[in-house]
Amino acid sequence: MNDLGKNLSKVVAVTQEVEASFRFIETGLLNLRSTKFIGANNHVTLQLLAAGFERLLKILLLLKHKHLHGEFPEQVKAHRYFSKYRNGHGIEELLKELLTYADEVPLMNSVPMVADDLAYLKNDPAFHSLLDILTEFAVAQRYFYIDTIVLDNFNPAVNPFELFSDFIYDFNQGVDTSGLSYEQEDQRAIKAAIICIEKGVRAISRFFTHGLDSLGRQYYGDFSSFILLKEEDLGSLKYTEPSVSAADSYLPIPKLSLAYLKLVTTARSQIICASDHPDWPFTVSTIKVYFAKPMFYFAEIGNAVFALTGATSSHYQVPTYFKSPHLKPKGYALFLLETAQKLS
Repeated sequence: MNDLGKNLSKVVAVTQEVEASFRFIETGLLNLRSTKFIGANNHVTLQLLAAGFERLLKILLLLKHKHLHGEFPEQVKAHRYFSKYRNGHGIEELLKELLTYADEVPLMNSVPMVADDLAYLKNDPAFHSLLDILTEFAVAQRYFYIDTIVLDNFNPAVNPFELFSDFIYDFNQGVDTSGLSYEQEDQRAIKAAIICIEKGVRAISRFFTHGLDSLGRQYYGDFSSFILLKEEDLGSLKYTEPSVSAADSYLPIPKLSLAYLKLVTTARSQIICASDHPDWPFTVSTIKVYFAKPMFYFAEIGNAVFALTGATSSHYQVPTYFKSPHLKPKGYALFLLETAQKLS
């Protein structure tokens, strides 16, 4: 595999890992909300949240390495790299590494909402209690019930599922629940636990947008629902509900329009030819990519211009290149963005 192929495969792999971590966390929160009583079996919820947080933090650390050193760590070094975090499962230790890095990133400390989120990760006692539970579960207690079955005597290990129930119960400490039924009391605590987790995920997601420059912004799409989460929407899980995206109504920039003329006169551009790419996924032979300050990327495909990143699509309200009629079925072209980024 040539260098371009390797780079493309790595980009796809990062995208898959980011999506997987988001789905694990989202499904874990949905599973938690569906629980009617705190003492119910929370085995699946804990498995999903632990897997989601661990994957999310690991992929951010790998992106940090690439951001600082220009490339991902080699396989052997990567295994050694993660082994120091309690054999790769130390969720709390993984986060501490990111927070140490964040202290040296001016943008993460100068933007108030980001600084507030970092403070939450560092100082919120409830979130730290969650991290302790997820970490011990991931490191040593994922098979607690299996161990209980096969042991001759009582399992001496701390039951992580009971700890997670206690974590939820604690949200009702100091709260007058005398006017609530038992089910309402439990639902109140469950919602508070969901809010605690959402705030943590939102804060960690800031590394995509504010901690890793353009590299991180390439991959934040799946976590945009957390990044954009407003205080009044916490706990509602609205982002899990099917909705019509505003992007569905976006139209590409047509050639010879005023917006097109402004783009071509102010942006840097480069032509990409099909002859340079054996797996060319378009029905046109050339495509021109653009870089517009401060950090927007476009592709002129046929007679229209499309966005190459989610941020560009949202800012200019134009669809991504996946909406181009010239893109072959199941086609994708990561090299478009890679080429455009070299113009910045």
